[in-house]
Amino acid sequence: MPIETAADLAVFLNADEFGAEGVYTPAGGVASNPFAGIFDRPSISTELNQVASIDARPTFFCREVDLPAAADGDAGDRLAVAGVGSFEVVAIEPDGQGMALLRLGASS
Repeated sequence: MPIETAADLAVFLNADEFGAEGVYTPAGGVASNPFAGIFDRPSISTELNQVASIDARPTFFCREVDLPAAADGDAGDRLAVAGVGSFEVVAIEPDGQGMALLRLGASS
């Protein structure tokens, strides 16, 4: 069981400061209410004669409790990030402490 409460975790995801707002839609389901998270779209910088092996897919870090019950990362699940776009949800990776990392794929 996590030490922090859901309210404690929400402080780290404040969309007014550095977070983002997401809406999760399971395949064939109903969109969730908007919830806070941290969107990250890493970039790979390469130099001549060097090969980078970094997973550059975007991610969204959020509280597990904010995900809809039907959220399982199955094919067709989508996450819309306010001001950024909509992405396929490739995987959901809970951290065991009340947070989850959503690995995102193709955008639309």
